[in-house]
Amino acid sequence: MTPSAYLSPQVLPRVFSLAECIEMIEFAETKDWCIDRDSVDDHPAWELNVLPHPLGKSAAAHLRQRLLEQRPEIQLKNYSIYIRKYGPASRPSLAFHEDRSLVSFTAALNDDYEGGAFIAIGDDNEEKCIPLSIGDAVVFGGNVLHAIRPVTTGTRYSIVMHCI
Repeated sequence: MTPSAYLSPQVLPRVFSLAECIEMIEFAETKDWCIDRDSVDDHPAWELNVLPHPLGKSAAAHLRQRLLEQRPEIQLKNYSIYIRKYGPASRPSLAFHEDRSLVSFTAALNDDYEGGAFIAIGDDNEEKCIPLSIGDAVVFGGNVLHAIRPVTTGTRYSIVMHCI
């Protein structure tokens, strides 16, 4: 496993435009979602690998560039990138976990749902809710304990990237 960079969660505003977010959601909904068991909590994953698609490569470039603007010493070589879907009837939440990555990103693709907050455990061992508007991303070291609270209504879409 790659050692994680020390990187407390920080929001990168407006990484993606509203049009880009809509395009990612519409693209994802034309594909078959992977519902294999997630290694975090053994629930169906509800994710779509977008690494081989130009849309995924473009999203990854946006996220990497924004991180390099603030932390040029963090060199990201390989990555996985996927769209995640949460909803009360499919996958409502994601349990607390650390990622197997150097750096991770989660970006909000929509906001027409309730619940589904991104939560991280801070340096002070306190839970912190990190609000994200459409197109915003949170970037954090893979060693940061984090979770997604249950979505109670609607469907939450996000794009997630793990870098090594």
